[in-house]
Amino acid sequence: MSLDSHIEKVLWTKFQISKRVTELASQITSDFSSVSPPPLVVGVATGAFLFLADLVRQIQLPISVDFIRAESYGSGTESSGAPRISLDLKLDVKEKHVILVEDIVDTGNTLSCLIKHLESKGASAVSVCTFLDKPTRRKVHFELLGDGKYYQGFEVLSPVCYID
Repeated sequence: MSLDSHIEKVLWTKFQISKRVTELASQITSDFSSVSPPPLVVGVATGAFLFLADLVRQIQLPISVDFIRAESYGSGTESSGAPRISLDLKLDVKEKHVILVEDIVDTGNTLSCLIKHLESKGASAVSVCTFLDKPTRRKVHFELLGDGKYYQGFEVLSPVCYID
């Protein structure tokens, strides 16, 4: 049995994904080229680490990178709806623009929790860059902080998706 034998339909090829990541990095570079200090990029562990790595390699700014972990799934696949911070940042976000990098924005619970957490730590603005966005599953309306922007890789309209 091959590794991808269970895949029914490929929604995005490796080329399409690479192209979209390059576009997102270019947009972030353009949007933040005149911002001082440069933004702090925070990956939401552990799901976003590959997307984060591909993205930050292409951002043409002197950024810093950190990780945060918020857990709302426990050991299952259904969100408990009550995320908690299980690994906090090491870098100071006070008076900085933070770009949260997520693998999937689903219900909005985790993202809302993270934005509030960063606000409580003194971030001046919070933007979000997500690989996949599932707006039809949104249960919580989250608000970006300050002059935050929302960067979306791909929008998922169906409940299940497979990537080549």
